[in-house]
Order: sequence, then structure tokens, then C-alpha cells
Amino acid sequence: MTAVKPTNTKPRRGRPADPAKRQAILETARRLFLEHGYGIGLETIAAEAGVSRQTIYNLFEGKDDLFAAIVQATAETIVAPLADIAPGSGPREVLQLLGKSYLRVLTTERSTGFQRLLINSAPQFPSIGPTFYANGPGNGLSRLSDYLSREAKAGRLSIPDTRLAAEQFFGMLIGHNTIRRLLKIEPGGMVEAEIERRVSSAVRVFLAAYSAPTA
Repeated sequence: MTAVKPTNTKPRRGRPADPAKRQAILETARRLFLEHGYGIGLETIAAEAGVSRQTIYNLFEGKDDLFAAIVQATAETIVAPLADIAPGSGPREVLQLLGKSYLRVLTTERSTGFQRLLINSAPQFPSIGPTFYANGPGNGLSRLSDYLSREAKAGRLSIPDTRLAAEQFFGMLIGHNTIRRLLKIEPGGMVEAEIERRVSSAVRVFLAAYSAPTA
């Protein structure tokens, strides 16, 4: 199966985009998607955001592109520890920060709402699932895999398949929490003590498996 590439959400033409308008469009679209589903029209999003429909088209190729931008913004928040690594930080410190960022975002009510939106909308809008995965989980997986590859080349880790290892790390963090939230067995959000417990355990197990013998 061919991988879906992240959607290009850069302005395509005209004057430079007004960051405030772009942010207003993203926040409004995020809210309306959650409230009304993916079938909401761009006209409604434009009216609620206080911009013209053409302004949206100047910034995004269409609704899929707008949705991708929302997902990308969340993904960038999650993987921020991989983009701003402090000098001298080793895998333990970086994975600790990444794990906390991941759980603080992914376990919120808003994230759970987005997951339900995907499940409900996928049959009617087949593009929504691939768009979400490419710009969200798939993006994060690639970013972590790239980091692990760099650490392996530096001799700090020993990982034969960094993409599989990245998937294992994220899987250890979340466990069954997603299932329980989607089924409304427990509410969204995770207390800090539980985040610390899960992250510390996942990092300890991960490094026990993949630390280089000489590290």
C-alpha cells in the first residue's frame, strides 16, 4: 500500500498570509469539526472565523488540506522535544520529554473527540483517515524513527528497525488508555502522576531493550 504523504498547507499565492487569520481559521475549523462532524462546509467555517471563503482557499487547497493543518499543529506540539534537543541530552532525557508531551496531548478530551470524529466520518469521507494518519501519528512515528536512527549511528542505541522501535515506544506509553476513553470507560485527561509513571516505565523498558552495550 502506498504511503500517504503529509498535505502541503503552505499559502500558494497572493499576499503573505496573516498569521492571526490563519490561526482563527484553524481554531474555528477544529471546533466546528468536533461539534458538527466533517461534513461542515467551508462557507460555515469562513463565516464563523470572520473571513471570506476565498481567504481559506488562499491558505489551503480545500477541506482536507485545512484538516491536515489542524492535525499537523497538534503533531508539532507532541514532537517538540525532538525539534529542540538541549545540548548533551541523551536518549533517556529526550524520550522522557517526548513521552510526557505525547500523553499530555493525546489523552485530552479534545483528542478523544477527534478520534471519534475520524471513526464516525471515515465511511462517508474516505480521505479523512489517511490524511489524519499521514499528518499526525505517521508524522510523529517518522520523526521519532529519525531521531532513533541518529542515536544508533552515534553509538548510544542499538536498534535494527528504528521505525518498529518508535511504534513500540508510543504503544507502551498509551497502552489501553485510548480504548477506555473511546468507550467512555474513563474520562479524557491523565493526571501528572500517572503520566510520570507511564513514561518512566516505558523509557526504562525501551532502553533496557535498545541501549548500546557500550553506552
